[in-house]
Amino acid sequence: MTTGQGRTPTTEELVAARRSARRAAGLGAPPGVCPYDPRDADERTLATVWVATYVDALPDDEAAAGGQEEA
Repeated sequence: MTTGQGRTPTTEELVAARRSARRAAGLGAPPGVCPYDPRDADERTLATVWVATYVDALPDDEAAAGGQEEA
């Protein structure tokens, strides 16, 4: 397991992470498609931004259900 701060993502990387997350949420993709590895110190911030943006971009009914479809 990696510890430490890692590097600070660039503005372009943050914008790309947010765009990717909004697109994934809009397509109904599961959160597991996050392209960033939170275990990697250099990608941890991008993974956090991606997941937060993904959850924010979910339609209200899906966000309330935790992104899970009702059975």
